[in-house]
Amino acid sequence: MMIRHNLKIAFRNLLKYKVQMGISIIGLSVGFVCLSLSLLWIRYETSYDSFHKGVDRIYLAGSHDILKSDVFNYFSDCLLYDYLVKNCPEIEAACRIRPTKSSNKKLKYKDTEFQLSQIEVDSSSISMFNITVLDGNTPLHLNANQIAITERAARQIFGKESPIGKQLVFPEKQNEEKTIVAVVQSWEGPSLFPFDILLPFDEKSVYNVYTLFRVYPNSNIKALEKKLENIKVLKNGVEWPLSPLIVRLTELRDLHPDQNMNVKMNHIRMFASIGALVIICGLCNYLTMFITRIRMRKRELALRKVNGASNKSLLTLIISELLLLLCISLGIGCMFIELILPTFKKLSQINESTSFFYIEILTYMIVLIGLTTIIAVILIHYFNKRTLSDSISHKSDIHFSSWFYKVCILFQLFISIGFVFCTLVMMKQLDFLLNTNELGIDRHNVGAILKMHDCEDIPWETILDQNPDVLKHLEYFPTPIPKSSVMSSKIFDWDGKSIEEQPFEAENMYINQEYVDFFGIKLVEGSMPEKETDILINETAVKALGWKDPVNKKIINANASATVKGVIKDIYLQSPMYPVLPTIYSIEPPYVRFKIKSDYLFKVKEGTWNKVSKQLSEELKKNCPNTELRLVNLDEVYKSYMKSEQNLIVLLSVVSVICIIISVFGIFSLVTLSCQQRCKEIAIRKINGASVGIILNMFFKEYILLLIISSCIAFSIGYVIMKHWLEGYVKQTSITWWLLGGIFVLMALIIFLCIIWKIWKTARQNPAEVIKKE
Repeated sequence: MMIRHNLKIAFRNLLKYKVQMGISIIGLSVGFVCLSLSLLWIRYETSYDSFHKGVDRIYLAGSHDILKSDVFNYFSDCLLYDYLVKNCPEIEAACRIRPTKSSNKKLKYKDTEFQLSQIEVDSSSISMFNITVLDGNTPLHLNANQIAITERAARQIFGKESPIGKQLVFPEKQNEEKTIVAVVQSWEGPSLFPFDILLPFDEKSVYNVYTLFRVYPNSNIKALEKKLENIKVLKNGVEWPLSPLIVRLTELRDLHPDQNMNVKMNHIRMFASIGALVIICGLCNYLTMFITRIRMRKRELALRKVNGASNKSLLTLIISELLLLLCISLGIGCMFIELILPTFKKLSQINESTSFFYIEILTYMIVLIGLTTIIAVILIHYFNKRTLSDSISHKSDIHFSSWFYKVCILFQLFISIGFVFCTLVMMKQLDFLLNTNELGIDRHNVGAILKMHDCEDIPWETILDQNPDVLKHLEYFPTPIPKSSVMSSKIFDWDGKSIEEQPFEAENMYINQEYVDFFGIKLVEGSMPEKETDILINETAVKALGWKDPVNKKIINANASATVKGVIKDIYLQSPMYPVLPTIYSIEPPYVRFKIKSDYLFKVKEGTWNKVSKQLSEELKKNCPNTELRLVNLDEVYKSYMKSEQNLIVLLSVVSVICIIISVFGIFSLVTLSCQQRCKEIAIRKINGASVGIILNMFFKEYILLLIISSCIAFSIGYVIMKHWLEGYVKQTSITWWLLGGIFVLMALIIFLCIIWKIWKTARQNPAEVIKKE
């Protein structure tokens, strides 16, 4: 009966303050959802390949780019496996895995196509990762035309029929047929090497592979890394140097995320921090209003105390409202999850059932609600006790908790301004990178038809010439974004080289006047090369060579002398996180000289990309109906380099708006309390001649002071954080003064509009009536 009574009073109190309670509920709901989703996301990301036996001892032997030593490449030379097995006694087992070129390849069964992930595995992979055979050949051994299939893929293709002995057709392997000899168990969790089909490893292939190994317990990993720093393997009778890098398998997603990740781990952690701050803002806002109402109900609570109510019963009465609000927040949070779950699945790339998400998220939310309740109960108990004590002893309680209200408002403003500032700087930086003309190349509205070996006779040049939406096109040049290949050479000697200066690696690219005109590349000084021994270099190469006047100076590149005829502006073709490398440009690629088929670059009219790409797909179907068009948009590829930042900005924008709303209503609640407490003061001021404007100014000054303090803290900390974030990019936007001023003016305007209505209403009351009422 008592529980029912308490819940009824709590529900009536929530209805009495609908708007304020609504904002608190939304703030807490959003915070619970954000933090729960990000915790789930982090746990899922850290669970990649964690199910393997001895996973803490499994490493991937990758490599680094010759030109970009800080970039980790998952692939390694195929011959590294033999070296590890024969020369490293610390290694317990090793294997090679080769994923297919596309993550999901097509295969056929009885004219029905299926998209399934495929990987090639050697015999060591099967034993090292303990791949379990559910049906068919045991132990599993795959010959040239044999494959194994997971039970999930078997159900998808064959239903309840046994797949053993049946054949699948692989269109990309010239319709080659392969026989299923085993059904194997799928991985027990997310993996960097997902598969539906296991293919036999091609020992004759020279392509790079994933080389994995498991060390014995208590092995000295530092010593192994030192041993692998400079090794040599025999390849075609010649010793080739290798410098493999090793990374623990479970740390790969965090330390070296691949380009397919929508959001990087450091950004996911940032998202988790954002969720926690939103919860704190919502809780501060709620507690500010809740404690305000305790103070407003001090006489009621004191009478209950005098009439025999215990401290415990009064605290239970007050906490009932908190629990009701948190339960409503949980329900609203579940509704939010239902709405955003499809988007979250796509963003997080978590391919699990809906029940998986709800079980995980509800667990996190219940834990968070428990922690929130504990914090709130401690504060409520303290303020309730003080309020009762002051009320019974007839003491004023105006000052003892004013610090709490102001600290809460200050914190909410600080978080709101900080989120807005950081979001706007991120948006400004991304807009700068996507639209600036300082990146050395005009990639807008430029597309590329990538080379297709099975459809080389299609007259793309004629098709592009006849398309009215194609402005111009370029033949015999590989696409620069993404790079189809990387060539480099070592610069041993150059004019003016000092003894201290060391040889360095430079990237090699090809260029001609047509290429320069097509991409709008700027020649900083000098002229275009005319002979094969003439070259161009970029600005970074000029700095690396230590030249002030580089034109007509010579360098020795691979024992051949070349003359620098000009310098071109640095061209940014990679992710904006990577600096431009020293680059040497020769006048023409072999594709141009010998008319070898390569990619087709073309530029279209603004807004016609979708139309042109559709027309090109139709042209391909006429000539090669079974081939998929390999078409890229250079601008979209460059944007994909920053998709993690773009997704983070969307998340930040949403929570920034929520935090601003929470802060505004926190100020509104505090203003309401102040007006109720100071209505007699306002009436006396009016009797003594104070105008409405003077009274408004009196209140506005107080909140502007809070805004100034919170802005100074938020801008100072935000500037340091964003300056560090911007340093991760090769080109950086400026943090301008108008950005800071604009945010401050906007927040001041919001605060003014928030308080003006309540103060105006109080200030216009008849002072005689107010004093009489008091």
